[in-house]
Parts: sequence; structure tokens; C-alpha cells
Amino acid sequence: MRILLIITMVFSFNMFADDHVEDKPMYEPNVAEYYVSSFKDGKDMDDMMKWAEKWRKWATTGDAMEPNADYRASMLVPYYGVNLDTFDLLWLGINTNPELQAAGNDYWVQNGGKLQKELPVNTPQVINTWQRTVSETPDGQAGYVVYADCKYGDGVTGEQQYDAYFAYAQAAQKLGDVAGRKMIWPTMGITPGWDYDYVQAVFTSTMTDYGKNWTNFWSGAEEMPEYTALEELGGTCENERSFSIVPVKN
Repeated sequence: MRILLIITMVFSFNMFADDHVEDKPMYEPNVAEYYVSSFKDGKDMDDMMKWAEKWRKWATTGDAMEPNADYRASMLVPYYGVNLDTFDLLWLGINTNPELQAAGNDYWVQNGGKLQKELPVNTPQVINTWQRTVSETPDGQAGYVVYADCKYGDGVTGEQQYDAYFAYAQAAQKLGDVAGRKMIWPTMGITPGWDYDYVQAVFTSTMTDYGKNWTNFWSGAEEMPEYTALEELGGTCENERSFSIVPVKN
């Protein structure tokens, strides 16, 4: 599950955008599923890229178009992390809500048999989650993302954590921060023993932007009162890991 929500992106891709209301922490939660995948014998990323393109064409034409209209998909390729030999990629699928997710999955189960047989990967674990955007990158794209497993401070609720994180992120962007952020809550498919409250995702449009942010913003972030308020909630984050993202369907 360390592989769970560990995302880092390198390709510009709008996988992390949600509708929102300005000046309020009102990004609506959505659902996301992560298929933890390993290549079958003799298969590699080239095979997966070809299969993904076949799937995209299937999902955007004919009768499959309507049940998949809301679905956004990408492949997440691990970059920094531990135990990277235990999987090769994550398939990330995002829907606006569980009803649309279920409708799309039902159609896939009932009608995607040929493509399922052609999959070049095995998927021993699928993780379902709720996620909520905290902030977005200036161009609304995500090219590189870093995940960490987090716990709340004593007595702190998820809503309190989110509100403080939102206030921090909005203030940070006024000072030149170019990162987007999400909070993610796994619901099903979690590896037994995963003892955290949520997963934090910090992403930028490119990997280069992530590096620049250390120089241009994060070095002075501790002086922000919003940063102090966030820190006063307590809590911890650990086990950072990152992925590049290959866009499939936006």
C-alpha cells in the first residue's frame, strides 16, 4: 500500500482538476481508483502504451462513449520511492462521483472482455479512494506529483485539516507557489496494516517546476502565518514517493 497513493507526474495532464468556488475551500470531493500493475512475462511499457491507446479509442467511440464520458485516466510510472520492484505502474482513473464510477465500471465489466484479455499487465491490487483538491497549478496541469502518508494531530478532524491546508495553499500561491495539492482518503483495497488517516499529494506542471518551487517558494514558507496555523494542528507525513504520469484520457 506504500505504492498506494504515491503519485508524481512528468507529463502535462489535467488529472487533478476539480470544479471550485473562488476564495472558499469548496472544491468538491471526487472518486479515484488505482490499479497496481506489473507487466506480464515478455511485456513492457511499449505494450502498455499500445493497449492504452486501444482502450482510449474504445472508451471514446460508439456505445462506450457515454458511460466513459466522465472518466479521466492516466498511467503513473514510479520515479522516487522504495520497493519499486514490486510493481511497474499504476493505472489511475478519476470520476466525479461514485454513481458515474459504478456505471463506467459496470459497462467495462460487461463489454470490455476483449480488451481485458489483451491487457499486458496483472493487477493484484485495486485501491478505491475519495480525494479533494486543495489547490491547483497555475495552468491547471499536473506533470509531477509527490505523495506522502499522513496522520492527523490529536483531536483534529479531516475538515479542520483540509480548511487549514486550503488557507495555506491559497496564501502560498500569492507568494509565488506553483504547486497544486490534494488530500486523498483510501476506502477499499487498502493493504492491511496501513495505519494512516490520508494521503497528501503535491504536484506541479512539470518536474522542473517542482524543483524551482524549492528555490522560489518553499525556502521561505515557514514565515507564513498560514504555515504556522497548519503546523499547530500537529500531525505527521512520511514515506514520500513520486511518479511520472502518462496521460491516457482527459
